[in-house]
Amino acid sequence: MKKNLLLVLGLICGASMLVAQNVIDFEELSLEPESHWNGSDESGSFSSGYVTFYNQYDSGYGSWMGFAYTNETDNTTYSWQNMYSSASGTGAYSSDNYAVSYVGSDWMNNYLPIPSVLKIDTETAPDVIPGMYISLNANSSLYMEADDFYNTGNHWYKLRIIGYSTSSWYFASKDIVMADYRFTNSEDDFKLSDWTYIDMSWAENTDSLVFIILSDDSGDYGVNTPTYFCVDNIGEELPTGVPQLETEVESTYSIMPGESVELSALARGGVQPYTFSWSDASGLDDYTSQSPVASPETTTTWTVTVSDATGAENTASVTVWVSGTGIKTNTGFKSEVFVNASGNISIVSDKIIDNAYVYDLTGKLIAGKEINSTNGEFDLSDLAHGVYIVKTTSGENVFTTKILK
Repeated sequence: MKKNLLLVLGLICGASMLVAQNVIDFEELSLEPESHWNGSDESGSFSSGYVTFYNQYDSGYGSWMGFAYTNETDNTTYSWQNMYSSASGTGAYSSDNYAVSYVGSDWMNNYLPIPSVLKIDTETAPDVIPGMYISLNANSSLYMEADDFYNTGNHWYKLRIIGYSTSSWYFASKDIVMADYRFTNSEDDFKLSDWTYIDMSWAENTDSLVFIILSDDSGDYGVNTPTYFCVDNIGEELPTGVPQLETEVESTYSIMPGESVELSALARGGVQPYTFSWSDASGLDDYTSQSPVASPETTTTWTVTVSDATGAENTASVTVWVSGTGIKTNTGFKSEVFVNASGNISIVSDKIIDNAYVYDLTGKLIAGKEINSTNGEFDLSDLAHGVYIVKTTSGENVFTTKILK
């Protein structure tokens, strides 16, 4: 009986160790306090569990790219030298060790990204790696705070993960939004400065993962935002208490015949990666894109379904008005639109105006309101000088004009 009990206990302990080994938390890697390994030994890689992380070190410049590991905690010093700390100052669950990655750029080839790469030992790895935790590093996070640059510029920052199978040449790709400052309400803007769980089950058939950074904060020399991200607890199961999926769309755009406009569906919360599916591929360059380019010949409405990795989803409709097409036009309906002495936009018509909208030249809705009168006004005195589109509706009739403010 005692032997049987010991056998059962041994099996339980063995199973527990197997589960623990399935989660790569880097804690077995030896580091002095407040230190890091960045490849200066020129070994070219380090391993933790069933994953090998590749590294390139330049002894001439003392620089590195790819992956490093660290236990540094300084998340307040805004400096390019503070590259080994996570934005939270610890690993996932306040642990000590974690990995940090720097995605370099190739100055000899138009500053294209030089991907960070890891290799999975499929012989010892679990059949499916459920997920892992990621975050910004301190430098990239603090860069986004400096002078409210991201907030005023409506920028975004994404981590693209590409999974490859070197045996079958199978590959899959997903984008993780690590910062998004494009929401109408700035309180909804976010950045992954805390450790955030992402799903990795989509990479089931791959044995190598490649990482690059994408951002609209880019210039002649590639991405301007420091291109770092942090990784921890690879193989972690889906945690409880996942934030609710939230989405936002620009519901109305206005263009002239022959013009195009980029639609936008924003998402936050839930479990990334997100999936975007637009109801009709006709008129869109990519109906699975977060921001497809629409080129409708007539006024068209699309419905977008935004889903996260747990299956939660939201839907919303987007209408692109094409002036003079797809609507009943009453040539007798016309509005006079002008900038008044107060710097506001005034609208006057001899017929009842139901609604009025102001757009920029990209088709983004700036303001909209019900008028239900023959005249109305937009208090847009703070609007930057430039050309805007003003659309007024009366029943099924629409009048669109451009105005210089």
